[in-house]
Formats: sequence, C-alpha cells, structure tokens
Amino acid sequence: MIKENKWRAIFSSIVILLPVLVAFFGKYFLPEEIAMNWGLDGNAVLVILPCILLALHWLCLIVTVILDKNAQQHNKKIMAIVFWIIPAISLTTTGIMMAVVQGHTSGIFAAILVTLAVALIVLGNYMPKITRNRTMGIKTKWTLSNDENWSATHRFSGKLMVASGFLCLLAIPLPSSAFPFVALAIIVVTAIIPTVYSYLFYKKQLADGRSTKEDYKRGYRELLHPKMQKAAGIAVTVILSTLLIALLPLMFTGSIETTLGDESLTVKASFWNDLTLDYGDIESAEYREAGVSGERIYGYASAKLLLGTFQSDELGTYTRYTYTGNQPCIVLKTARGTFVISDDTAEEVQSIYNRIVAELAE
Repeated sequence: MIKENKWRAIFSSIVILLPVLVAFFGKYFLPEEIAMNWGLDGNAVLVILPCILLALHWLCLIVTVILDKNAQQHNKKIMAIVFWIIPAISLTTTGIMMAVVQGHTSGIFAAILVTLAVALIVLGNYMPKITRNRTMGIKTKWTLSNDENWSATHRFSGKLMVASGFLCLLAIPLPSSAFPFVALAIIVVTAIIPTVYSYLFYKKQLADGRSTKEDYKRGYRELLHPKMQKAAGIAVTVILSTLLIALLPLMFTGSIETTLGDESLTVKASFWNDLTLDYGDIESAEYREAGVSGERIYGYASAKLLLGTFQSDELGTYTRYTYTGNQPCIVLKTARGTFVISDDTAEEVQSIYNRIVAELAE
C-alpha cells in the first residue's frame, strides 16, 4: 500500500515537516518582527513537535500495512484521511502557535474549537461508509467480530461525531478555562459511548438469536489472524518505545541561564528561543517570592521547565522563562510585553533582581 502511494507518503511527510523549515529559515523570508518574536534560529518546539507527528504518521501507515494490505481498496476515502490527518494537524498547530506568539490569543480557543468541529463533522460523515476492517474505525472486540455490529456502531458513532462537532461550535463563547471540560465531553461522546453501544448491540443480538458467541469468536479470528496481531503489536511496541526513549530526556533536562551585560540582559533557555532585553526598555521589575500563576497558551512544559506564552488575570498575556513549581521569580514589564524569569536558586534570582533594579535606578 505504501509502495503504491510512495509519492503521497513522501509529500505528506514533507508537509508535516514544513514547520521545521520555518524554524530554521523563517528569518530569511518572514517579516523582521515575526522572525524576532519567534526567535527563528531553530526554535525547538517547531522542530520537536513535527518530528513527533512524523513518527506518529508513519506508525499509522506501517500498522495499516501490517494489518490490512488491501485497506486502500476497502476504504479509499478513509485512507486519504489516514494520509492527510496528521499533516493537517501539523499545519494547523503551527498556524495557531504563530498567532499566539504574535499576541493574537483572544481567538485561539475559538480557532481550536472550529478546527475540531470541522474534523469531527467530516469524520462523522465518513464513519458509516467504512466497511469492517483491521485498521480503521471503531475497533472494539464486538465490531471487529460482526458486520452487523460494525455497521450499526459506525452509523451511531457518525451521528455522535457530527453532534460533537456542533457542540464544539456552541462552546466557542465559553472562556478558555472550559476547554478541558469540552475536550472531556468529546472523548466521552466519541469514544466511550460508541464502545458501550457496541457491547449493548452485541448483547441484543445474542438475546434476539441473531448471532451467537461462537459466531463472534469465529468472525474475530477470521479478521484478525494471530500472526497479524503479533506483528502489529511488535511494530507498535518498537516504534513507541523508540519514541519514548527519545522524548524522556526532554522531560527532565534543560536549564535557564541569565546573563547580565552592561546594557542588556539575555535569557537562554533549553528548547526555546533566547530573550534579550535592553535595560532601557524595562519599565518596572518586581521580585516574587512565591512565583506567579498562569495558564499556558503556547510553549514548552516539562517536569523541569515552563517556557512560552502564558496568561493570568493579574498579568494578562506574558512570556515565561522559569523552572516548574512556585519558585522565586522576577516580573519584568516592558514596552514589548511582560516577561517572567527565574534561575536555579532563590539567591541567584535575588542577585539578578538587584542588578536590574540598580540598572533601572541609573
């Protein structure tokens, strides 16, 4: 299947990696203001995220080939979605990140919901058209074992997805803090409820005498040969393990280093673009013993670092260069916006603050 679609596979992979090109070469062709705000010199997020998406893209393609070499003949339209869903996510995510960095944060929640709504409505209309297969669709034990169960569950799920899409549109006026609850509702509606429906349909078939447990067992064995299941399991385990090993260090490594020069300060953070502020651009500096709170809009968060664009009722939209936890930090208000910075220890943060205050006093 991949051999027959090698150019589509190559082109879709290139589309996924377009943000990487922006990260390394954007400073040469984008307006100076955008390039400066993005720190386009190999921005880590614009490199790491597309690479993760590319790995996920090929994981889906490889597993599809292993489990069903004839998937394209069975479900041509759905295979098109398999090829292009992750490239679309990559481009959409990059667009949203660029909007946030430019300060357009008010419409981000709405943009995400509209994108999600379109995806759910499109997928919801395709769901009833998928025939029983090993790779695509709602794969419960009962749908995989029985054509009637598969068909009924996918018709039901298609309606739920469309309804969820409209639910996303209705949620647009809600505050961004409501997004986790909206996301949870969508997960319940599109994943959990269809699974329950599939099981209840199975029980009803048994009660009505339209099928037996033996029919279901036979149907499952016919569709999913044990060797195929084992091969797919090995492929998924190897790829996910490799990805996990590669990503784990990112969660527990990294540092923030602040350098105080004669006329400016520079903050260098792992996995993020550097920040340089002239002392003359700093309007005020405040030392916060217990740190600051805020909701991350866009950026990098790990067990060690909090970097990127955040928002709170007190500070509004601000840029953060801190370690995790309620550690001492410095709030800098400038003509370019509000910045929150910290260092390894409270003593170092206090020393940086004293130097900034001294520079402002001159």
